[in-house]
Amino acid sequence: MDILDKDWLFSEPIDYEYKKYKLLSAINKYGSLIKEDNLYSVLLEIENRLEEIYKYKYEKNVLDDRMKILKGIDIENMSLLYEYPENSEYLQTIEILADESVEMLEKLYKFLREKWRLNEKVIYITPIPKKNLVWKKGILFLIDYNKNVITYHFSKPTNLQENWKKFELEFQHEEMYDLEKLSSYVTTMSVLEPNTQCVRIDSKKEMPFDECLLPISKYSLFNAIKKGDI
Repeated sequence: MDILDKDWLFSEPIDYEYKKYKLLSAINKYGSLIKEDNLYSVLLEIENRLEEIYKYKYEKNVLDDRMKILKGIDIENMSLLYEYPENSEYLQTIEILADESVEMLEKLYKFLREKWRLNEKVIYITPIPKKNLVWKKGILFLIDYNKNVITYHFSKPTNLQENWKKFELEFQHEEMYDLEKLSSYVTTMSVLEPNTQCVRIDSKKEMPFDECLLPISKYSLFNAIKKGDI
């Protein structure tokens, strides 16, 4: 996506007004996308930008600590007194922008997560025809608001502590919803491949597929497996 590229804070020119304008422009674009339920790419980009700024702030604190100079001793409080070299104007500009961008991005991230949870509430997961006690492979029937059935294959995660984003769904095909056909297929699978868990996800709201329905379904399915609900 790169609305706010990874080098925005450190690239030339190091000018407060210019970079603040760039930041505010990105915040507005992110906000518009979130309001339209285009969530996933924005989620990834905000997480990446925050992680980069957190890393910078941590490393700068470590560097400042290493560069401090012993100035004297406070006899009354029995402590050492240090002073720090003065930062350049450029570094001061970066520090100010880093603090301001963290505040804005964290607020926007909270808004995004709220939208994510609202959409998650209108997505329903059902193991079909029943929950298997033991299974290794799965088939997901993702049914969108317009009754399109998008079928995926997946493997049961072996490490449920890993990031849900690494959970792979392998696209198979898309067709219109047909209850009789779907029921017949699931019944046949339960007999021929009892170690395969079939899962149905229904969306009760129209939303962007790649940016909202698919990633939230993936997130919800992974957590349902993790909790033992699937």
